[in-house]
Amino acid sequence: MMTLTHPAAVTYLGLPGYVFAWLIFVSALSMFSYIIYRRYLLIRFGKPDPRFSDIGKRVLDLIVYGFIQKRQPRYLWAGLIHIMIFWGFVVLGLRSIDLVSQGLSLPFLRPLMQTGFGPFYDTFKDIFELVVLGACLWAILRRALVKHERYEGSHAFEAYFVLFLISFLMITDMFYEGSMLLLNKSQETFLPASRLAALVLSGSSPRFLTGTHMWSYWLHLITFFFFLNFLPLGKHFHIITALPNVFLRKLEKGGIKPAQWGVEDIDELETLGVEKFEDFTWKHILDFYTCTECGRCSDNCPANITGRPLSPKMLTLKLRDHGYHKVPVFGSMDKEGTKGDEKAESLPMIGGLISRDEIWSCTTCGACEEECPVFIEYIDKIIDMRRHLIETSQNPKTFNQVLMHFEKTGNPFGKPATKRTDWVKELEDTDVRVLKKGDEVDVLYFVDSYGSYDPAAQAIAAAIVKGLNSAGIDFGILGPREKDSGHQVRRMGEEGLFQLLVEENMETLSSVRFKRIITTDPHALNTLKKDYPGDFEVFHYTQFFQSLIETLIVASSPSGSTPVTTAAWLKPKCSANIMPTMP
Repeated sequence: MMTLTHPAAVTYLGLPGYVFAWLIFVSALSMFSYIIYRRYLLIRFGKPDPRFSDIGKRVLDLIVYGFIQKRQPRYLWAGLIHIMIFWGFVVLGLRSIDLVSQGLSLPFLRPLMQTGFGPFYDTFKDIFELVVLGACLWAILRRALVKHERYEGSHAFEAYFVLFLISFLMITDMFYEGSMLLLNKSQETFLPASRLAALVLSGSSPRFLTGTHMWSYWLHLITFFFFLNFLPLGKHFHIITALPNVFLRKLEKGGIKPAQWGVEDIDELETLGVEKFEDFTWKHILDFYTCTECGRCSDNCPANITGRPLSPKMLTLKLRDHGYHKVPVFGSMDKEGTKGDEKAESLPMIGGLISRDEIWSCTTCGACEEECPVFIEYIDKIIDMRRHLIETSQNPKTFNQVLMHFEKTGNPFGKPATKRTDWVKELEDTDVRVLKKGDEVDVLYFVDSYGSYDPAAQAIAAAIVKGLNSAGIDFGILGPREKDSGHQVRRMGEEGLFQLLVEENMETLSSVRFKRIITTDPHALNTLKKDYPGDFEVFHYTQFFQSLIETLIVASSPSGSTPVTTAAWLKPKCSANIMPTMP
């Protein structure tokens, strides 16, 4: 057994290793700080975006989706690989801090490692080094051999390079510890990764082992800091930004962001929607940083699956690269979007870099957002780009007729408001109350445009009112005073027209009193709940009837006595903007 000198305590070129360790540490952190600052500059250009509500839920989601990685196993093998590498980073983070602090002659973790925690952590650390190394090799083989379509367009070389760097970090630490085991003849702690390295080095001379011990440390240190600085330069920035992005995620699905946060009247805005990169919100720019290029979004996008030109992943990558070009890590950027004498982009961002066909191909279904493991948002970005296209008359010509119908008649069919109740006149022995100003009902049935005009949807509306009558529900419809909910209009990007429809509908809704709203169209349901002001209690008719049936069953006595009346299920009347909670 021989006493080993720590590599940082050895003299190199007449200087102690600690000097070189400090040089590496200071230069690496200075460079990292500079790179992060440049990335921050790009985020700072973004528009406002409130993301700090409901901190408790955000912390819980961070634990569930960020640390537990709940969404990862949906793609089983890729998910397991990612979870193994992620938790390897978590566990081995303490090891990296310990090695760096030793090199700086600030071994503040040494007292902890000399307690009973030390041997336990060393074993745990060694196990995870093997797990991470195995996961990296597995990932390399999957990418090389399987070649999933969802990886097309991703930065393949960078993926291989980062997997190599991670593997190299594991190997250098294994050989650093393994050579020390052989030199010190230590057999006390169970260290599977280090023992494996020692097995490879068995039979080597003491001089070779000493050299391996020294160079493994320095290579590990240099690789660690190189890796740290490499992360913000490409797709693996998500290693740093993923957890913040999960914490700052959009908490409520279905709603669409306003034209600009903090601006109630869109007439105050000089431009509408997203034309330039700086028109995105700061959170949406953080989304670009966080994309892992896994391709799950595109793999589940119905537009992409059916051959439309939209790929959510490629949309993000193109916009991210565009942003990186506008504010490069090295080089200046002037207000005209130039990098030195070089033009940042030869094409406009919207209609050029991102084609109109891509933007209009989106169905706003949300499948991409539902699948993304780091909660990147796509729908709000797409709609913001559509707002710009609509404002600048770059929308498909087929939209013009439909939008004109909405504006003139309040529905996409262009039919007069007086015909909204024609389907009611055809019903026999079924009472349907058309509400007037000041009327009160228990349930307001918001029929919307398709239920009012489309023959197939009219049949559903007729069945609903018959069911409401049979159940003895006090209900009514708005009839000619009702306008389309505006779901399609807003998602087409016609924000001004949507606000007009909302204003007219809110005026009508405020003129009557009701307890809850039921709808036929799930789109109207979503818009009334998520995009309208006020706190309406809105249900799809299937939800309403299911709850009604369940309540009546529970209210029935075991002896078969008459159930409670349906009116007892409804709560006391209230104004349209203060709605009770369903029991």
